[in-house]
Amino acid sequence: MGLGDNNIRGHTQIRRLLGRAAARDTLPPSLVFSGPDGVGKRQVALALAGLLNCEAVTSSAAQTANAASATDEACGECGPCQRIHRGVHADVIVVEPGDTGAIKVDPVRAVVRQAAFRPFEGRRRVVLFDDADRLVPEAQNALLKTLEEPPTASVFLLVTSRPHLLLPTVRSRCPEIRFGGVAVDDIATILETWHQRPPSEARAAAAAANGSVARALESGSAEHFQAQQSAAAVLRGLAAAPNPKRRLEIGKDLAVARPGSRSAAAADRETLTRRLRTLGTLLRDIQVMAAGGEPRWLANVALETELAELAGAYDTRRAGRGFASVDRAVSALARNASPKVVADWLAQQL
Repeated sequence: MGLGDNNIRGHTQIRRLLGRAAARDTLPPSLVFSGPDGVGKRQVALALAGLLNCEAVTSSAAQTANAASATDEACGECGPCQRIHRGVHADVIVVEPGDTGAIKVDPVRAVVRQAAFRPFEGRRRVVLFDDADRLVPEAQNALLKTLEEPPTASVFLLVTSRPHLLLPTVRSRCPEIRFGGVAVDDIATILETWHQRPPSEARAAAAAANGSVARALESGSAEHFQAQQSAAAVLRGLAAAPNPKRRLEIGKDLAVARPGSRSAAAADRETLTRRLRTLGTLLRDIQVMAAGGEPRWLANVALETELAELAGAYDTRRAGRGFASVDRAVSALARNASPKVVADWLAQQL
């Protein structure tokens, strides 16, 4: 649970920075943790909550007096650490999107009221907003006064992969800690050690995950298989470079156009993003095949035969352009572009 715990991989500098700030009692009362999905932002936030409440960590006064020797990780064994790990610590509050896919104002008002009181059992109360970009504007406004004049015993952590969707007034009150992707070796180690994946499978999934542990864990799931089949079908359909109208028809296989609530729209966006990322791994594998690379380098080993066939239509140059276009499409989706527009545009580029 500590910031130096082996359960967390990557982000060494960020973890060290947060640990030292906590040890010296200079941690800002509110922070935005931003970065790609699935890279461990929430885990680092919970580890920080553990460090702030661990019984084994010395008192703030002792840490301030001897900051150089103060520990920068929680023990992971004491009662508070165990309760935080199980999600039942009274002073570590996680606020997440509800059934509608949004974080509405009522739960925000509730934690604001609770934060005004002293912690029940710990040294510091930690309020973690996961997917903070899902906070509706009214909920963000309800946070403003608390972020501007935070209670002395509370820390607010806003975890998001889309910080640009937070109100400027919220971002201006919260220093931003930017997370990058996790190294391939670290992801492979996590898959092998904690999820018992065979080394070759773990390495392939890690290489295709673009720095995201969550994405690597998805490989082999039903959702991943569906995304893989959809992406392969689109590449097959576009291989002969059909006319623009036919391209748009093929592109519909990527997008999921279902009317409905915000939660349905968010789910459709996530599905399209997953399919695009899988499409990117296929194009990368096609480049490997077109360049005469070895099958063991492939991220989609099960499709080796089909990839070899597609390499006849997608040479390294076309596959490279397609990979770059997929990357632009994923970035556009992250900025809230219309899934249909993104799918239509990409179908014309491949």
